[in-house]
Amino acid sequence: MTIEAHRDTRATRHLSALDAAIQILTTARGNSYSADQAFDELLDSSMRHQVDVGDLAEALADLADGIHPGADDHRRARDVATREWGALLSGNTG
Repeated sequence: MTIEAHRDTRATRHLSALDAAIQILTTARGNSYSADQAFDELLDSSMRHQVDVGDLAEALADLADGIHPGADDHRRARDVATREWGALLSGNTG
């Protein structure tokens, strides 16, 4: 596989994960929470924790789906997603 093909696959995966993560956050936060707000929340968390936003979106989608990624997957992104949104997704918002 060429580097360009690998990048396209990763980019496609990240775009799909971003769409899913935005939907997850807008659903979890309620009808008044917009897709723009959800994207801003993802981007803010990404920058604060210095984690790639695509990796973080994948981790959030996996967390919401109950998927336990392999050991070589983006561990830091998973840890950040769990800290940021674990309680929200489990219904413990307070």
